[in-house]
Amino acid sequence: MKNSIFFSKHYILTYITEFAVLISGILVYKLATGSFGKDGFNEYSICRRTLSFIQPLLIMGIGVGLPRYIAIAAANNQKKKISAYFYSSFLILSIALLLVSVVFIMFDKTLSFLFFGSESYNNLMFPLLIMLCGMVFHSLCYSYFRGEMRMNNANLMQLINLGIVPMGIFAFSSNIYQVLLLTGITWVGISLLFFFYIVINMKPEKENFLVSAKELLTYGLQRVPGDVALGGFLALPTYFVAHLVDDNLNSAGNVAFAISLLNMIGAAFGPICLLLLPQASKAIANKDFVSLKKYSKEIFILTLVVSSLGLIIIELFARPLISIYMNGEYADLIMVVRIIMPACVGYAVYISLRSILDAYHVKAVNTRNIFISFMIFVTLVFSNKLLGFSYYFILISFVLSITLLGVLTYLENNKIFKKNTLS
Repeated sequence: MKNSIFFSKHYILTYITEFAVLISGILVYKLATGSFGKDGFNEYSICRRTLSFIQPLLIMGIGVGLPRYIAIAAANNQKKKISAYFYSSFLILSIALLLVSVVFIMFDKTLSFLFFGSESYNNLMFPLLIMLCGMVFHSLCYSYFRGEMRMNNANLMQLINLGIVPMGIFAFSSNIYQVLLLTGITWVGISLLFFFYIVINMKPEKENFLVSAKELLTYGLQRVPGDVALGGFLALPTYFVAHLVDDNLNSAGNVAFAISLLNMIGAAFGPICLLLLPQASKAIANKDFVSLKKYSKEIFILTLVVSSLGLIIIELFARPLISIYMNGEYADLIMVVRIIMPACVGYAVYISLRSILDAYHVKAVNTRNIFISFMIFVTLVFSNKLLGFSYYFILISFVLSITLLGVLTYLENNKIFKKNTLS
């Protein structure tokens, strides 16, 4: 590993891309509010949160497994295996999308009730399905580029799909339904262009296909429960509030927005996670735990300092920032943001350090940590039943549980280095 991981070309370009996507993600909610009012904001917030919840289930751990195995194959100059991994991933994800499409079409009212607390939003299920298809194919191509370390292609795709498209669509839409549908269609189209760019010189290798699919599913499926639990972790506070506390979307929309901000903060540390997995795998294969420990410590300190600084800024200036952002005074939203934001420190630590655990362990250690934290969150919420499911208690339980996830991730990293280094 190089002397500094933060000043390489790949990291710098990825940081710039993810920062642009972060800014776009913040501004798109402002566009939803300015164009379609609070109701449009609530619908858009919950749809995007639901998308983040369902996507990990469909990816089935391939978002981690595909770049890992492609990176290993590329290091060994095994082009046929790269092809087999990519095509087997494509088939697996296509079958999963087909099954989910049937569910969305047949049970649109049931899903509407689950996601929004009312069957009257069932018209949003179809555009949500198209968005889901776009994001799955985006993840497939992005994971391939990541495994090949072709980060220029990966960053370009990320910038277009997650940065430019969500904002640009508002200029061509007159309601939230159109925003969601056009976003999904555009995501599908752009992802398919990158897909054909990848496969144009790639030949399917039937002899390696089943072996590659088995490797991907063996590695990835055990991580699916953790991905789903994490998606649920970030989605359930919204659904709990919608079902247990409030009979309208105002409170749920506020929670969805606040957790989206939390997710955006986590995304700011995403480049570390994206690029550290293959680098950590290589260091572990070479038994270079001394260097890996050094960079792990560097990452942890940087994450702790930056996330804490961000938390202080948000807590001190939440009112003027949100008032400017939302073009008005939203006292309830400001309070929700202030309650949830302390979770950003633990969440950032988890995002930054989880790749080391995935690189070192065949078993899904991150999944175990997520489940521990997730079950504590659910237990805390339902232990509050006698008090009538307090709005703020749900949010505080979420913050404590996410913080625990960060602590567990940090402790597991320390176990690796204590076991493999003398100091």
